[in-house]
Amino acid sequence: MSELGQFLRETREQKGLSLEDLQRTTKIQKRYLLAIEEGRFDTLPGLFYARAFVKTYAEAVGLDPEPLFEQYRSELPNPQKEAIDLPSRSERSKSAVRPTKKSSSKTPAFLPAVIALAFLVVLALGIWLVTTNIGGERDAAMAPDPEENVDADFSDQATEPEEPEADVEPDTEEEPVEEEPAVEEEEEEEEETASSELNVVDSSGNTTFYELEGDRFDVVIQFSGSSYVDVKDAEGSFIYSGTPADGDELTYQFDGEEEVEFNFGASQNVTLIINDEEVEFELDAIHQKVNVVNNSNE
Repeated sequence: MSELGQFLRETREQKGLSLEDLQRTTKIQKRYLLAIEEGRFDTLPGLFYARAFVKTYAEAVGLDPEPLFEQYRSELPNPQKEAIDLPSRSERSKSAVRPTKKSSSKTPAFLPAVIALAFLVVLALGIWLVTTNIGGERDAAMAPDPEENVDADFSDQATEPEEPEADVEPDTEEEPVEEEPAVEEEEEEEEETASSELNVVDSSGNTTFYELEGDRFDVVIQFSGSSYVDVKDAEGSFIYSGTPADGDELTYQFDGEEEVEFNFGASQNVTLIINDEEVEFELDAIHQKVNVVNNSNE
């Protein structure tokens, strides 16, 4: 038996607590509590659990864990933030950055009017040149009196350029068409945002059960302090297991998972966000689990 384990055991017995009592309080299995008292840290699920379990054990019997870590640090393993990242179907896409929609450049409102005006000027100039050439050829063939030719030229120039003005209105009708795609994109974004709902189903022991309705299952876990965490799929296989530190963040996309369970050893240091909404923990407990069933796969 190690000195740390013997000290913890003596403290527990002085408090009149059995291993069964401690198991109910800490939610740590009896065989792991016994392994801590005997100094068999290699039998725990992972070396990072040694410090976490000892801390929970110490707090349960009324001890401050930090002086224990300092006094018995030679007995405790130092996993140096050991973390086991096991591959899963969703792991490949957890770090993928969602493409942001590029804002469509809008044509200035005055541009169509400028184009229409330029078109009218060019059209009027073309008509004037054509009219002048035809008039010149006809005058050359008929050899009219010069005074009559001058009157005809001025008459043609005064009346002909007014015809293109009727084309102004059709050109300006195209302007509002560019607004329609932006409105449709905004409606699609609103539908996507409102297509997810997380509901509490039940609570048993230290586990709260949720059901997720919708077409996506995005998860962000943020840490404001040290905490041991594991994430499992429906078959109980580890997706993640480790002890993130203050400021760390885990990101996942679980669209293909039927069920995911989150186990938080120090939930007061954890912020769980599902589909951009923060999940408020239903239990007032340091160690608690969150089980989410994804109904979008049915």
